Amino acid sequence: MDNFTIDKGSRFLASTLHEVRTPIQTIISTTELLQDTNLDNEQTEYVHQIEFSANALLQLANDVLDFTKIRSENFKLENIPFDVVELTERVVDLIAIEAFNKNLEVITDIDYNIPRQIMGDPTRLQQIILNLIKNAVKFTAKGFIMVRLRKEKKHLLFEIIDTGIGVDIQKQKLVFNDFYQVDASTTRKFGGSGLGLAISKNLVEVMKGKIGIYSDGQMGSNFWFTLPMEKSVFGSDEPLIEVPQGTRILLVDNSQLSLKSLKAKLNAMGIQDVATSSSGQDALIKMSNAIKEKKPFTLALITLKMPGLSGWHLAAEINHNPELSNTKLFLMVPEGQMGKDAKMKMLNWYHGYIYKPIKRDSLITLLKQAFSQESDIRQEELDYAEEKKKKAEEEILVAEGKKILVAEDHPVNRKIIITFLERFGAQVYSANNGEEAVQQIKQHPEIDLIFMDILMPVKSGIDATVEIRQMNFKGIIVACTANNDPEDFKTYQTLGINDILLKPFKRDGIRQVLEKWNTVLSFPEAKEVISLADLNIQTADLWDMNDFMDTTNNDPELAISIIEDYAEQTDAILEALKTEIEKGNDFAKLELYTHTLKGSSSAVSAHKLTETAKRMNINAKQKNLVELEALRTEFCLDFLKFKQTIKNWKSNL
Repeated sequence: MDNFTIDKGSRFLASTLHEVRTPIQTIISTTELLQDTNLDNEQTEYVHQIEFSANALLQLANDVLDFTKIRSENFKLENIPFDVVELTERVVDLIAIEAFNKNLEVITDIDYNIPRQIMGDPTRLQQIILNLIKNAVKFTAKGFIMVRLRKEKKHLLFEIIDTGIGVDIQKQKLVFNDFYQVDASTTRKFGGSGLGLAISKNLVEVMKGKIGIYSDGQMGSNFWFTLPMEKSVFGSDEPLIEVPQGTRILLVDNSQLSLKSLKAKLNAMGIQDVATSSSGQDALIKMSNAIKEKKPFTLALITLKMPGLSGWHLAAEINHNPELSNTKLFLMVPEGQMGKDAKMKMLNWYHGYIYKPIKRDSLITLLKQAFSQESDIRQEELDYAEEKKKKAEEEILVAEGKKILVAEDHPVNRKIIITFLERFGAQVYSANNGEEAVQQIKQHPEIDLIFMDILMPVKSGIDATVEIRQMNFKGIIVACTANNDPEDFKTYQTLGINDILLKPFKRDGIRQVLEKWNTVLSFPEAKEVISLADLNIQTADLWDMNDFMDTTNNDPELAISIIEDYAEQTDAILEALKTEIEKGNDFAKLELYTHTLKGSSSAVSAHKLTETAKRMNINAKQKNLVELEALRTEFCLDFLKFKQTIKNWKSNL
């Protein structure tokens, strides 16, 4: 079969799958709306069943499409810097609750000495790991799932180990074949198409790696794959945390694998004095002995669920013993399993909580809090809860005052997105096709944002976009499509589309688009009326003057010199950054510019600018020009405020 036939077949399949996915996506979006209504328990269960089945159908359609794409010659991988440890832990998190609900132990055994930044395609790597973990959870009824990541010379070795049903030795060579299941009953009992492993194998091979399986055919499997490791020139491998001298940590968990894994993580962070206990009684003995030896434990990490003394009972014993109560206690909770125990937090027996499987960044945060004499984690939890509540209230009207056009030919999909937007506070206009969208913009040129379906009758979303841009429309246009092909989105961008919203429409996805573009939507007006004298300066958020003066040892001349150099340098970088974003082809320069902005802003204690520059740097690494431009605009506006703050400050010196 020649390439033309393959490409033609791929296009036909993609088009067919689009038609299949559209009604499925509508079902998923509708169930989300339905769950917001008053349902009794029985109705809620029916809705969950519909949602589960629709998601299963959508996953099958996506798997077939992915499988076809990988086989085509046009399939391309990204090669960008990313944190492979953070990615691996995040993927495990996606499936952890499902595993814990089956009473499975989930463990990550990751070498934290792996470089913080490597080069590769994070999206496709995530897809491989997720396929293998989901496979392990599906076929494991009891025991554990372990995800292991190691560095072997110039390669990374990933292993997903389970205590499931295993794979017969004679059939192990076949499990990566297309649509293969070990036996016919597998599909009936466990579900799935058998495509997940085939997709993973194809992706690994495209990445120039190897994939395989170890299993004795009786119980448990070890699916493994290796990938070449190319260290990124960006990012550093500085120590993860500064450990105070004399730090001693006690780990309490009835799972030996969990103890071994967590101890290795702490060792990699430079904490060598780590003791372990596999029961609450043994932990009490070790803590008492440590007091007698005048080497008390600095902190103890205790798992929630243990036979005998549970995490709560052990904490009660420790808190009621004055000799032991100086040790800071932290509870390790399986993700999503606090549930009925949440009220126990009110007893304040623990200084903080960390969720299993334990992630590097969460562990670092916990240790920094534990080592800080000024830190009060309980108060931080209350502050976090209050902040989360406030943010939720703000999200309700995230589109307040915005005029938004929804161009969508499918009546149910149109109603879904309009409903979400109206709940977010937007004034919504609608169009059934591209021609109506053009007419709406002619009648209402003040519209801020358009959600534009790509495939519509009379006039497509693409044709409508071109015509609307020719009318000098300055608002944001977001493509609504089930197609997430990056090459297609590049084409959309050249025609005037700013962003993409993938179907099915979800509340969070729509909200994220609105949040992303809120700054830009308000910026055109700001450019016309903004005056440095009129700016509403929030100095405390923008610039920590006291911290900066402390840095300069309260030397006014030195402070002014540094600030003026920073302002001059930042003006030049922002101009260069704008030029490079417009070119859109030199991501090394974009990373360098944003990295410089992050470092220099931090040096002068401009905290808000530092945070924005940090997000810019992340998007430069991910080659996300759309988000990068939005953040550059946000940075520019805050920098104007910063310069006015500096002007006022200098006049008062």
